Amino acid sequence: MTTVKACGFTRAEDVAAAERLGVDWIGLVFAPSKRRVEVEQAARLRAGTRLRCMGVFVDAGIEKVRETARRVGLDGVQLHGVESPEDCRRLRDEGLFVVKAFSALMERPGAAAAYKGAVDAVLVDAGVPGERGGRGQTFRWQDIPEWRKGAEGFFLWIAGGLRPENVQELLRGYRPDGVDVSSGIETGVPGVKDVARMEEFVRKVREWDDGTR
Repeated sequence: MTTVKACGFTRAEDVAAAERLGVDWIGLVFAPSKRRVEVEQAARLRAGTRLRCMGVFVDAGIEKVRETARRVGLDGVQLHGVESPEDCRRLRDEGLFVVKAFSALMERPGAAAAYKGAVDAVLVDAGVPGERGGRGQTFRWQDIPEWRKGAEGFFLWIAGGLRPENVQELLRGYRPDGVDVSSGIETGVPGVKDVARMEEFVRKVREWDDGTR
């Protein structure tokens, strides 16, 4: 089964919809973003769901990540900065599911190999020059096989510009272990999810899963 992570939640009703629709992970953003949530808000969202919750950070510092994870009750952390393998290993050793994110536009697939044994999954996003995160843009999916080689031994998750209209194309061509969607399930205000689009996205992924069993 393909892991479905939906990211950038800010409202309890959207979290409840994600749980009802069968999303596997929700992402709560603690980095500078239009979808950023404060710790207290995140803790309330976390308390209202049985879904696994991932905190998204950019160069927050390991102690800050650890403290936020404890206060919110996070199950995992997604790190978009320059965190070292040792930093990641420390967090993983504490029982967190650790995802190291890489920019397909600014980093080479071989960079993932340095994190072997230190993280659970590698996430590849488009990335924007001078910024972290993809800003809803896709990257050259033809490069995914090289990322797969670099991420041997990890789960490989793909983000960046995914939406209901193109997720099956990605799955058909490259079979990632997980997909991560944020702006692709919104139609207006960042952080306010369109439940119909979220439902369609999950349905498209599960249709693919059912067809490949």
